[in-house]
Amino acid sequence: MRPASASDARVDAPHWTVGDRLAAFAVLLPATVDGPVVLALGDDLAPHLQAAFPGAFALTEGGTTGGWPDPSRLVRWDGVRVPLAAGSAGLVVVDGRRYDADALALLAAPDGAVAVVGDSGPYLLYPGAESPELVWRRSWPVHMPTGPVPWLRRWLGLSVGRGTAVPRLDVTGDRPTLADEVVRDLAEATGRPGELVGVITAGHAVLRVRTGQGDLAVRLSLTDPGREIDVASRVRREVPDARPFLPVVDADGETAGRPWVATEWVPRRRAAWPWPAPERQWAAAGRLAEVLGAHETGRTDAGWSARWCDRAHVVPPEQRARLAAAMDVLDAGLPTGWCHGDLWPGNVLLDRDVATVIDWDNAGPDAPLGLDALLVRALRETAGSDDLVSECLLRLVDDELPGTSVAGRPWVEWDRPERRALAVAAVVLYLRNRSMHDLGQDLLDRHLAAVGRALDGRAPRPATIPPDPVLPEPPSVEAARTARGALWLATNGVVVKASQTVVLLTLAAMLAPSALGVVALGTLVANVSAVVTSLGTASALVYWRGDVARAARTAVTVGVGMGLALAALLWLAAPWMASAFHAADGGTAVIRGLTVTLPFLAVAAVTNELLRRRLAFVRRIIPDTTSSVVGAVVAITLATQGHGVMALVVGQIVQASLTMVLAWVVHPPVLPGWNLEDARGLLSYGGPYAGANLLELVQLNVDYLIVSRVLGGEALGQYSLAFRLAFMPYLMVVVVMSGAAFPYLCRQRGPDLGRAAVTVMTAALTLVAPICLGLALFADHLVLLGDKWRPGVPVVAWLAVYAALLSVGQLVQTSLNAAGRPTTSMCLRLCHLVLLFVALLVLAPHGITAVAIGQVAVVSVISLVALAFARLYVTGFSLRRLVSSLRPALVGVGVMAAVVLVLRQVLGVADPSLVGLVGVGAAGVVAYAATVWVLDRQHLREAGALLRRTS
Repeated sequence: MRPASASDARVDAPHWTVGDRLAAFAVLLPATVDGPVVLALGDDLAPHLQAAFPGAFALTEGGTTGGWPDPSRLVRWDGVRVPLAAGSAGLVVVDGRRYDADALALLAAPDGAVAVVGDSGPYLLYPGAESPELVWRRSWPVHMPTGPVPWLRRWLGLSVGRGTAVPRLDVTGDRPTLADEVVRDLAEATGRPGELVGVITAGHAVLRVRTGQGDLAVRLSLTDPGREIDVASRVRREVPDARPFLPVVDADGETAGRPWVATEWVPRRRAAWPWPAPERQWAAAGRLAEVLGAHETGRTDAGWSARWCDRAHVVPPEQRARLAAAMDVLDAGLPTGWCHGDLWPGNVLLDRDVATVIDWDNAGPDAPLGLDALLVRALRETAGSDDLVSECLLRLVDDELPGTSVAGRPWVEWDRPERRALAVAAVVLYLRNRSMHDLGQDLLDRHLAAVGRALDGRAPRPATIPPDPVLPEPPSVEAARTARGALWLATNGVVVKASQTVVLLTLAAMLAPSALGVVALGTLVANVSAVVTSLGTASALVYWRGDVARAARTAVTVGVGMGLALAALLWLAAPWMASAFHAADGGTAVIRGLTVTLPFLAVAAVTNELLRRRLAFVRRIIPDTTSSVVGAVVAITLATQGHGVMALVVGQIVQASLTMVLAWVVHPPVLPGWNLEDARGLLSYGGPYAGANLLELVQLNVDYLIVSRVLGGEALGQYSLAFRLAFMPYLMVVVVMSGAAFPYLCRQRGPDLGRAAVTVMTAALTLVAPICLGLALFADHLVLLGDKWRPGVPVVAWLAVYAALLSVGQLVQTSLNAAGRPTTSMCLRLCHLVLLFVALLVLAPHGITAVAIGQVAVVSVISLVALAFARLYVTGFSLRRLVSSLRPALVGVGVMAAVVLVLRQVLGVADPSLVGLVGVGAAGVVAYAATVWVLDRQHLREAGALLRRTS
């Protein structure tokens, strides 16, 4: 083992180029050591601990014999090799997973200390010794401010443990640790005794100390005692307007030669809820950038660009010289100011209405005035994507950036060479805050290559978007195509769902409720199988970053293979499934017949998703629309001839096969193929995506299974008809619009994604609200199909509310998928399913109305959680903006309800009748539309103009 990794530190490099990140657990080692320090660690850890203990000896690569450590071959930081005698070392730190800890422990003096990184000990190095984000022991709080899912993942990883996956630290010896000494000195300085309850690694090591008056954050320099540790206090003195964003120092001092500074721990509350919203954190970062950009500290002078670049230690010297030459235009007396250099949400701590910005290690008073504004914009636009910050900064050279001033002038007023020089300065500022351990050589090379392309006069690479055979279109054109696509998909949805509804009502009028229950069971099995068939690979093509034509061939292979396998499996299992759910009379034939459609649907799905990716919605709907009409005609014809539920089965087979054939008509057939990397990529995104869809299907149908099992086939038939009617607005509006909007949202970046998501949600909910309300108000008209359906009346009313709330969750999850978070969406589906399953087990014995009420209660909880996730993970999403934009629809719903209820009483049509349904229903719709028009006519006109836009 060598003393230092070439990518992490040089022998002659100053200690602070290594940093405290991998040395943080040194606070748990003795503050003072009598005798040599011996390190037997991996290449990542050794240089950092050597920086924390100057003069320490490290076991070299040649320091092993036959797999055992050879203590006589130890090398010091400066390259001096000295053999050590047993019992002479004051401290031995050994990676017990690499070396024999007992053998190396013999080097420690009797009063020395031994620290072993291994499988036992009170402290955990999470997530690993090579990248310990925190040091933790039981009873210590788990610090994770970014959201409930990461916090829960970390809490489980720490509290439950992962076996040997998370290494532990065990320290033996009686000497007080550095943390003990710091806590003692802190108590003397503040008069507040405390105890250590956490160690977090960052630019410095941060100790969390609990006192009777609240927790304190003690920032401690381990690897460079001479480095300024309290830059924030300088900023506080020199930029008074920045004080609301800066932590207040409670105490400072020096312990064992290491300086430290203590501030109040933020947030002050020990509980993390409510989790901070990234939107608020980005807003605070932007406000601080404006404040710093308004305070001038001086001017640049000759040599400024060289000094600026020399602080980017990860950049090789020859590259620094080239960057400085490209920036020398900035040496001519530009105004300078303070910059933070790393304003992203992780450095913005929220405590109610107070935002505190931390990590000022990279701050400096000599940046071009307002340079943080460029960096904040690039960090925000690349958050959650694979785009490079450097490439984003260099693309800003050709943007006007209205309202942005840098170096004392509006951005647009600078000449292009000066804008390029300022963008390069921002890239250097970004790289100054990175270490090779975090960055890696490959990523550094990509950043430097991006700057090289810009300096050579070549345009920076565009932001990562799904590659299409045509050039990217302006957002307004894409939005117009998406809006028109929603109309086309809505047309398709109306035709498809209307066809299904006609078939359903025909069967309902001709068959007993129990027969309809058999149809519901068979349809459930077929729908679940259809989702599992492709494993999400077809849908992943919409989000795909790469050669989509090649990936599509792999998706066809996966879909056909899984379709055939599932069809064979279900064919064999059909009798058992029909018997288990009380559908033995005809259930086997229905299940077997519907599973025949799986391979056809898998092939057609790949073509349809390729067309949706390209926003080619007109061609996209032709196969579905045509085949659904033909399938409905076949089913109704057979039903009227007395073929019963098998009429629906034959109609579905005809529809599936015709869909595949017509898909080949509107798009060249996609032949099967195979590429292992494409398969992995498709499954990595499509797996969670399909998992979410599968969980949705199970969640949407688990009530069928429980009602069938608990209440029998007749109750299932009554419930399934009510559910299908109430579910229509969700299927015909929300599913259609989210399907059209998904490829559009995938193309949005940064805050544009959140704003576009709010627009899509507003449009969809404005359309679905009156339909759901109408179903609830006219639920009693279900008896027009026959008095046998009367038990379903209250079910329709409750499920109409359920459909409206479910629409909110679906739209949010579409936005999460577009933000690259299908796993979060899948977790929401899983939570919904678990809560619903428990609720239904409790409520099903009380009847189908109780089941519907349970649906409403569970979906209310999930919708609120989904909105909270949107605030966390969809950049630019604002719940306040969504509620404000929905205000006209909410008022319209109230007006519509009042008009319908009054007219039914005044006109004497309180009893169900077809005339009352059509007349009063039409009046209610007109009242809703008129209200929305009066309150929101400007947006409706803009929507109309968008639909008419062609270029």
